[in-house]
Amino acid sequence: MSTDKKRIPETGQDPEKLLAAMESFKSGDARWKEGRTWSMVYQVDEAHNKFLKQASNLFFSESYINPFAFESLQRMEKEVVAMTADMLHGDEQVAGTMTSGGTESIFLALYTYREWGRKAKRGCTEVIAPATIHPAFEKAAHILGLKIKKVEVGEDGKADVEAMRRKIGPGTLMLAASAPSYPHGLLDPIPSISQIAQEHQLPFHVDACIGGFMLPWVEQLRPELVHPWDFRLPGVTSISADTHKFAYGAKGSSVLLYRSMTYLRHQFFITTDWAGGIYASATLLGSRSGGPIAAAWAAMNSLGRQRYLELAGQVMAGVDQLKAAIEGMAELECIGAPCMNILAFATRNNRPDIFVVADALAEKGWYVDRQQRPNCIHVTVMPQNLPVLQAYIDDLRSAVAFAKANPNAKAEGNAALYGLMARIPFRGMVAQNVRKMFETLYGNPVEEDASTEPEPAKWMGWANRLLSFNPFRR
Repeated sequence: MSTDKKRIPETGQDPEKLLAAMESFKSGDARWKEGRTWSMVYQVDEAHNKFLKQASNLFFSESYINPFAFESLQRMEKEVVAMTADMLHGDEQVAGTMTSGGTESIFLALYTYREWGRKAKRGCTEVIAPATIHPAFEKAAHILGLKIKKVEVGEDGKADVEAMRRKIGPGTLMLAASAPSYPHGLLDPIPSISQIAQEHQLPFHVDACIGGFMLPWVEQLRPELVHPWDFRLPGVTSISADTHKFAYGAKGSSVLLYRSMTYLRHQFFITTDWAGGIYASATLLGSRSGGPIAAAWAAMNSLGRQRYLELAGQVMAGVDQLKAAIEGMAELECIGAPCMNILAFATRNNRPDIFVVADALAEKGWYVDRQQRPNCIHVTVMPQNLPVLQAYIDDLRSAVAFAKANPNAKAEGNAALYGLMARIPFRGMVAQNVRKMFETLYGNPVEEDASTEPEPAKWMGWANRLLSFNPFRR
């Protein structure tokens, strides 16, 4: 199975051989089943995984482009939305849809408020959010012609409420915050932001894509960690929560909820002039796979509240174990006060270099999520990590000891790329090189017109060479 073939085969190939080839393709992938990754894949166990595949396959061929053609999918979507709304303390007025994931949910929230703003003759285009807000907001704003006005976070790593208040002006369309922020697992002060939203009569979206199906259970187990952040707060007008994360559904599915149809109605797209008839869609996608909807419904009904609570308790026990180990190493410290099973840690004053520690962990077979501002390592503790958690802690101690014993060691590979990005003053150059990486990944790179690009300083030559490193290659 050569990757340089660019034509559909003249004749079909044996299905069993194709499946075997596809299985072999996975040999270089992240070893998530072994618990060696700390993000991306969220699962309970193999039995649940098998069940989700069965549920999804029941609706493998159905397309949800027309909700009236497949009442089964309509029923399951409505029930998933209703169960999520109930979990997040919504009343009977709360309405919403399922989407293909957190990015679509965030995109639709911004689109909906833009359309609402146009109907209300506000003409506003600015979204005020903390600097830690997910990049999906920037992506959506870029497409929709909106502007994200970021506010630096406070010393605790959470949204600075008063700084957000000061940013509000005549062009403000809406507010946004995280429950919690993905990089560090910190819950923004949603109650205070909710109050500001009410005072200024602004929509307020809470991005709970990562936390929506974990925080309700952690709040029951550790109420000191989680303050109200959902529809209990009157200023919160919408929430996104991914069912393919800690609802343990299949990729990709998410739920987007609004306090009432007053907002959701602006999400619908309808045109009546097409030769094919009236066209209407509730979400961004036209054709929507029925599989993820069915899998989300099956996951929520098969696990139930008690099992979700048990799973949350198990991963939070793992968090306690990991935090205790980190706090027991004089060189390390956690970033802020995480509220659930996400945390980030760094070396004190970056001594030794945290990215040298990251490289040492990667050498031992761990898939390491490196972050910047500040330089740190991200960890999401999931059920598949628990059996190997002590092994990770042992390797972390070893990695710190190596970095401390070798102060002249330099970060390599992905760590070098992220470390440079954290320090480089010309971030446009970073974006340019990453764009080149994507061009190479998806096709042939485009030669830049030299006349349109400023010539970088000569001392930046080494940086360009380093940034040419492909982060997609392990």
